Amino acid sequence: MSGETMGGENLRSVDPQPVDPHLNTLTRTLFRSLHQASGKFAMFGHQNETSNVIGPNTDSDVHAVTGTYPALWGSDLSGVERDETTNIDGFSMGDVRDETTNIDGFSMGDVRDELLRAYTMGAVTTMSWHSANPITFGGYGHNMAPGSVAAVLPGGARHGQFLEWLDRVASFLDSVVDGVSGESVPIVFRPFHEHTGDWFWWCTGSPAQPTDTTPEQFVALWRMTVDYLRDSCGLHNVLYAYSPDRSRIDMSSESTCEAGYLYAYPGDEYVDVLGFDDYWDIAPADVEAERPRERHDDLITMLTVVGRLARERGKIAAATEVGSPGEFASRYVMSAEDEAALAGAGACASAADDGCAAHGESNAVGSGTAQTAAPSESDSPWTRYLLTAALANSDTRRVLWYMPWRNDPGAAGTGAYGTPVEGSRYAADFRRFTKHPFIRMANTLPPLY
Repeated sequence: MSGETMGGENLRSVDPQPVDPHLNTLTRTLFRSLHQASGKFAMFGHQNETSNVIGPNTDSDVHAVTGTYPALWGSDLSGVERDETTNIDGFSMGDVRDETTNIDGFSMGDVRDELLRAYTMGAVTTMSWHSANPITFGGYGHNMAPGSVAAVLPGGARHGQFLEWLDRVASFLDSVVDGVSGESVPIVFRPFHEHTGDWFWWCTGSPAQPTDTTPEQFVALWRMTVDYLRDSCGLHNVLYAYSPDRSRIDMSSESTCEAGYLYAYPGDEYVDVLGFDDYWDIAPADVEAERPRERHDDLITMLTVVGRLARERGKIAAATEVGSPGEFASRYVMSAEDEAALAGAGACASAADDGCAAHGESNAVGSGTAQTAAPSESDSPWTRYLLTAALANSDTRRVLWYMPWRNDPGAAGTGAYGTPVEGSRYAADFRRFTKHPFIRMANTLPPLY
């Protein structure tokens, strides 16, 4: 795939090579499909799609609003390391402990079923891991303690224990099996996410706000984990995703953004997906952040830098977690460039009703069809804020998925809330967003496996 061009522009600098040269057939096929899709569309994803649902009489808030499911389903491995029965999201792993539902004594039936359901419909699956602190065993977030990373590295007091944790991780990831081929299904694994923050035990912080974990220790932790899962456990159905937190990255320029993004980067040979987690630019919690124009520009910068690095390094780019566009994003007023980006991609945000032309069909905008008034800016943060950033340039278009977090009643009104529910203020615009020609849902994905 080296030398792929569009309009004479080189779109990829190197041939993509997976972290694992021995990927099973399904995962290698997905790896190639995702690279071939880069720049052509973006997948909409959602964390805990059917296990955290707000609306009544539905197994999916996304389906209730849009009539289909996401193209990417996220879940979490938290608890697997300590033999827990539920994960961080309150999603029961099941209570029956027998040979068919146990992984090292940890019942994972519900999680496995959800992953298999997504895979069966052709969607992509991804998993994070909010593990407990290896020293204090405390929490699955805001669980830092001095020396935590050093303790699990070779020679550390908790090294053997951590390898046992990785054994459990590998056992589960390997256990999600396609019933037809008998192969373990592909999973995009996102360990040690948001390391540039200061809330998880593995966090390094940023150059301006470091923790006691050095970049070198984080790199050693990441590489040890990949080496052990791949080489010692024989796990060959995993793509590895890197995902620093945007909030601690210096956005003064593209060069400072790139340097902050690559702080403690494990190396190209250990990363398949260049991701990032960004609530800061989409639904910031701080009052002083009422600058939607500047934040929209910063979001475009992040997408551009990550998309460009992925293109140059032969990686997949992804917005591995994003805030839910809402009141803050609705205050953004589109520029002429935004209008042009939407128009150039089909302009579904200006459709007469709350839907949009089907993929591959002509859009009513500009077609001579009579149009009613377009939806108001204040009700359209998904299309007019998030989608315009995704469409901003050729590198932002390489970002292959966007995944809001789960639908948690306790997070209502915050950036960590997931997707609009049926009847909510932004439901119509979310529907327009998911039906836009650039966005893919489960029912509009091309075959990936």
